Amino acid sequence: MSLTPIDDKLPESFFAHLFPATSTGTEGSAPLPDGQTMRRLADQWPGAVFCLDTQLRCLYANPAAQGWRQDASAEPLPSDALPTLDQWLPAALMEALLPCLSSALSGTEMGLSDRFEHPRLGQRHIAIRAQPDWHGAHVGGVFLHLIDLTDCTPPSVAPGGLTPSPAQTETDTEAQLRLLVEGLRDAAIFFLDPQGRVSDWTPSAQRLLGYTAAQMLGQDWSRLAPAGHSGEPLPPDSIAAGMERAALLGQSETPGWQRRADGSTFWANTILTALYDPATGQARGYACLMRDMTEVKRLVDMLQELNVALETRVEERTRQLQDINQDLEAFSYSVSHDLRAPLRHIGSFVELLREDLGPAASPPVLKHIDTIAQAAEHMGQLIEGLLAFSKLGRAALKRQPVAMADLLHSSLHRVLHDPALRRPDHEVCWELPAELPTLAGDPLLLSQVWDNLLSNALKYSRPRTPARIRIGYRHEQPPHSPAEWVFWVEDNGVGFNPQRAERLFGVFQRLHRASDFEGTGIGLALCRRIIERHGGRIWADSTPEVGSTFYFSLPA
Repeated sequence: MSLTPIDDKLPESFFAHLFPATSTGTEGSAPLPDGQTMRRLADQWPGAVFCLDTQLRCLYANPAAQGWRQDASAEPLPSDALPTLDQWLPAALMEALLPCLSSALSGTEMGLSDRFEHPRLGQRHIAIRAQPDWHGAHVGGVFLHLIDLTDCTPPSVAPGGLTPSPAQTETDTEAQLRLLVEGLRDAAIFFLDPQGRVSDWTPSAQRLLGYTAAQMLGQDWSRLAPAGHSGEPLPPDSIAAGMERAALLGQSETPGWQRRADGSTFWANTILTALYDPATGQARGYACLMRDMTEVKRLVDMLQELNVALETRVEERTRQLQDINQDLEAFSYSVSHDLRAPLRHIGSFVELLREDLGPAASPPVLKHIDTIAQAAEHMGQLIEGLLAFSKLGRAALKRQPVAMADLLHSSLHRVLHDPALRRPDHEVCWELPAELPTLAGDPLLLSQVWDNLLSNALKYSRPRTPARIRIGYRHEQPPHSPAEWVFWVEDNGVGFNPQRAERLFGVFQRLHRASDFEGTGIGLALCRRIIERHGGRIWADSTPEVGSTFYFSLPA
């Protein structure tokens, strides 16, 4: 794997017009595509496309790039914190990308090709291209393109389809290696003899370190000792230890600050490889590869700082949520004990008042007493609903395989035996599916969803004879989203205005008068919270005086 500068450039308009709402060409030329067109182009572009800012935060990732997400089930980040690329990509790929990203941020387009582990597809041969995003005269970010070449990489053949001879191959290889050594940028290759003296000082070494061949040939390796934290060279024994590791293990790698001839320093990754005569096995010396990784270290330090800042922000918000939960606990306790007691007193004194008045009470007085008793009872139901809604947000989900058919039939049994909803059998027509899928969820919570939707369908179709209630389901695969099961409950009841459907799922929100249909307005709010905690969604559609259909989805 080696980095390769790329001379061919994509048209500046390709990415420059990805995000603006509208774009026009220069006078006398055809107008450029608008932002939506460019976004669709990037969505359909072969391979993974990332748009990054200067801190390597992902401003945009097309669908193919979404597949590189190393943990799709991770907790969502705060809305004001863009994910950095190291949070997105596997560590091995991120490590290989850093030199390319560093060069792109410096204004040079770079590319490489190697095999990497895809989170879901396994080992793939990936071609990588990192292009600077020019904002006028400065670089404002990076465009990263990953192309999967696994299934289209052709076999290596010589020009004309002929296999080269061994002698020709060896000669060409030596020439290519010499050109590589002399043409390296931001890296240097030079050689040492078995005693650690410089035996070959290449032009790439002179460019990187600033010393000429006359200054370095025959000099001891310790002259290029890496600088320590204080800027002073490290002791010679550390250099000797690196050479001993290379002699014993074949190679040693040392990162650290390195000093140039002019006194400036840079962060270098130095790889020392022991060389042996293949015929005799005697030591021939060492090959030293030194790369300027200053920009890479800056990016790594920046990513670490961003991660620390993000962790600090998450911890702070976690503490805030804990404080809010404690406040909710205190509120629930207050509601349970402080508000219920006055309601119990009202109910008790209403009964005492009714007994004291006895048969002599006039009808208007009895009506007022009944109104007070019903209002107290309704207030108690509202408190119970509010407590249930509050507890639901704090209770842990107990996921397990759930047979939705069994859940539906048990809920239907409860609804049919509810005295407030009971109707003669010939007045209700039920249409149930022959089967329902099994999926993961909390059976107790999901049964509350079925209870509420079935009871609402029966309640709001009370004016219809017969009432027709149909339950159904289907499997869906939304574009760029995980597969899901969609369930629905359809009735021929009184319906509602579809433009006000979203209000139905709010706490204590109702679209019908309490005198027409009883209830507290908490049931659908509970359904919404339960479904959203399972990773699904809930919605409704209706036509007034024709009927309503309530849908909810759960991950497949």
